[in-house]
Amino acid sequence: MNNKQQGFTLITVLILTSMASIVVLNSLRENIVQERMSGNFQKKMNSRLLAEKGVFEEARLMQQALNNNGELDIDGLIAAAGNASGRGLIGIDATYDASISKNLAGELEIASLGQRYSGDAQSNLVARFGFKPGKAESLFQNAIVGCEGVSLSASGRIDSFDSSKGDYDPSKAEAGAVIGTVYKDKDVTLSGASAIWGSVHATGSIIFSGSSPITGTLRANNHIIIDSNFTVSTDPVLPDGFPLDTAVGGDVLSAGHVTWKQGKVLGVIRANKDFIIPNNSATTILVNRNNDGLDVMYGGTFTAKNLASQLEQDGIPYSDLRYNVNPNVELVPSQDPTNFEGGKVKCDPIDVTKLVTALVDPAAEKIIVKHGNSVLVPSKPETRVIYELTPEIAQSKIENQGSYVWENWLGARPATITYALATIDKEVDVKVLKMGSLSLNNGNLKVAGGDVTLVVNGDFKMEGSSEIHIAEGSSLTLYVTGKVKMKASPGSITMKHGLTATGKPVFSVYSSNEQNNGIDIDADANLYAAIYAPKTDVKVVANGGFSGSIRGKTVTASGKGGIHHDVNLTNVGGGGGGKTAGELIFLGWSYKTPQKAVVDPIIPTP
Repeated sequence: MNNKQQGFTLITVLILTSMASIVVLNSLRENIVQERMSGNFQKKMNSRLLAEKGVFEEARLMQQALNNNGELDIDGLIAAAGNASGRGLIGIDATYDASISKNLAGELEIASLGQRYSGDAQSNLVARFGFKPGKAESLFQNAIVGCEGVSLSASGRIDSFDSSKGDYDPSKAEAGAVIGTVYKDKDVTLSGASAIWGSVHATGSIIFSGSSPITGTLRANNHIIIDSNFTVSTDPVLPDGFPLDTAVGGDVLSAGHVTWKQGKVLGVIRANKDFIIPNNSATTILVNRNNDGLDVMYGGTFTAKNLASQLEQDGIPYSDLRYNVNPNVELVPSQDPTNFEGGKVKCDPIDVTKLVTALVDPAAEKIIVKHGNSVLVPSKPETRVIYELTPEIAQSKIENQGSYVWENWLGARPATITYALATIDKEVDVKVLKMGSLSLNNGNLKVAGGDVTLVVNGDFKMEGSSEIHIAEGSSLTLYVTGKVKMKASPGSITMKHGLTATGKPVFSVYSSNEQNNGIDIDADANLYAAIYAPKTDVKVVANGGFSGSIRGKTVTASGKGGIHHDVNLTNVGGGGGGKTAGELIFLGWSYKTPQKAVVDPIIPTP
């Protein structure tokens, strides 16, 4: 009986041992499976991270290419960036390969393959980027640019508007006008009663002694002198939130000194060198309405006479050491006249002398228009558009002057007068009319249709009771080697403000003249013009109002009509001394399963 019991115990032990072995083996198998799954997951994560690294490296190469050349288009960017490949830090078998392409939607696609363990684990990542090409700055980017200086003594308002929304309307004006200089150490002088709805940037100094406010910022490389001698602006309309008793609505930022004689400043004052208050005026008030840190910061010394109690912040006078900190105001970009190739800012980025010289015809006749109308219209439709003058019945040649006097412009062009036509715009194949000097002496000039270009190898003059009328949808472009002198009475100039459908300013003047006072405009009429004369002085008396943009060697503006910058002119290309770099815009990404090659089955031969 005992022997039977001992045998049963043995069988029981064997059964329990077998069951325990099965449990252990199952646990081992599950552990192995878990370990393999964890290993595969780690491999996959490694490959995904490597694919991401490829995307980031390729994006870095694209951004570097844009930084080196902001003018690249999308195809140039793809070529310049190239492909990115490399290894991860976890081992030599961790690799990535990335390339760029352009999809059908015009987007940039970075396809990156990350691999681990010699391709045992792979991840494909595709990142999509939008691309915004760089845009060249317009020659007419700013309201007034005087390469060697600007002097404003006007009494009318200086502001901005957008002609794409209609002609200038003072009730819809904007505070976006910018006035500045280009050559190193050149000044801006503001001495009139003209309210400036915008900012002033000088490569030299700013001397502000006018009797109307500046709504924006004063920024200069040398010295800013504020001696605004008014208490209430005479301008009947100012931007919202702009107090009438203010001199400067923005900040005063100088890489040199600041001398503040009088006037309320709504922003802050920053001077890399000395800060000077030579007298204690009741209007010497600093608001710092945006709470932009310290009211004042200066790197040199602070000098004040009879410092008033209001010249303090939180009970601490501006003379305290807390304010004696160099703010490191950045310099206004400038061009060194001794190194025209250096720097991104240029006074004459298109080389106007070379441009105009290539267009003029030295043998072209001089023209004087009297007592009649000269009409510029397109010829009959042909395979190309040719613009020509359709002149007069009667003409008389002035002996020994090489000039023609045109009394009445009617009928066909006289065969005795020769005009040289040359292509100036290859894209639309527009022809231009070339001549010697052109004088309107009590004569009328009309542009009856289309884009008309005149190349004047000499002076362009508008005298007496002459008139210029440009029909809607038309434009008149002048390339002039001599002086431009225009005397315009009220109503003598009519045109629609802005750009034509072809993108040309309605009236523009490009001057290669290098003499003093090369452009002299005295306009009682409401004149719209885009003026580019970087090698001569531009003088504008705008009693009737001037809209558009002015760039000259120096610019002197006066008159009661005001100057109004058309921001629509910034859409006119031409390389205004810089270009905004292209921009990459991330749109999204997705992982893709690597495609495995399909192997055809082997069919045994019978």
